Amino acid sequence: MTVRRLILILLGLGCMAQAGEWIGSYHTAKKQSIRQNKKILIFFSGSDWCEAGRRLDRDLFRTRAFQDLADRKYVLYNADFPKYTRLGQETEERNKRLAARYGIHRFPAVVVVEPRFGSLLVKQIGVTETTPKQLLDKLSKIEKETARPLNRQQTPAPGKSAP
Repeated sequence: MTVRRLILILLGLGCMAQAGEWIGSYHTAKKQSIRQNKKILIFFSGSDWCEAGRRLDRDLFRTRAFQDLADRKYVLYNADFPKYTRLGQETEERNKRLAARYGIHRFPAVVVVEPRFGSLLVKQIGVTETTPKQLLDKLSKIEKETARPLNRQQTPAPGKSAP
């Protein structure tokens, strides 16, 4: 690999990290999402070869609308599968396990999971069938559908005891 190619990849990853504060470790992302009561959005990408993934990054992940939604609802993790650079064996193995767990065989792909048990909430593979706006709308819709109500103490009906 040439030094120029490595610099371009690192600059691209740096821009992506700034765009939505992507966490570099899935373990850290999981801990943070539990602590902040947010879901994990996992972006399965090929940073140094997948043009559709770069387009999705540019046309969705860098938009103000996505960043606002992500700040409120998600911890972001990029499960990257580069062809020309090494991420380290532990990261590569973890990304492979995540891809296998969620049935990811094509790139780019986006999944949203519940952090404690990893339950799949959203899965979008590829971007040819959907626009970034449609994906953002899908994410917004799932947030409304899975929003947890405040845990208020319910008062029992007259004549009934509390559970």
